[in-house]
Amino acid sequence: MKALCLALAITVLPVGQTANGPIAGSWTAKFESRTFIRVEIKTANGAMTGGISLGSFQVDPQGVVNGAKAAPPNLKPIFGATRKGATVMFFMKDGSDTEQFELRVLENGDADLHFLVDDDDRKEFAAEGVPLPKPIRLTKAG
Repeated sequence: MKALCLALAITVLPVGQTANGPIAGSWTAKFESRTFIRVEIKTANGAMTGGISLGSFQVDPQGVVNGAKAAPPNLKPIFGATRKGATVMFFMKDGSDTEQFELRVLENGDADLHFLVDDDDRKEFAAEGVPLPKPIRLTKAG
């Protein structure tokens, strides 16, 4: 089974924003004052690169985060980012697994991260009683 440590990566561009706009920087999610997700975005020559660091976290039966450990200092690279409007889809390698995410930028400048799982993973999580997480809110540092 894939580790449900649920990594995050963000490469987002709000509608009408260029790759050199304010999306570059550090994005975080916190639980009880602990940063459990950190994403660094950089742009170069029109391409987005970056990495993610995440601590393990748990969700309640409704999929809301109810516990999290701090993100480690090292980042894992993100790849394959594609954008449509204010939504970005991207990937991250987690061991031999490839995780897929969809990030939706909100009008207030925050973003919601959605975890995209295939049918096999969805069935496996259900069989083990593991709820899928609801979108996680990220805020931009600085």
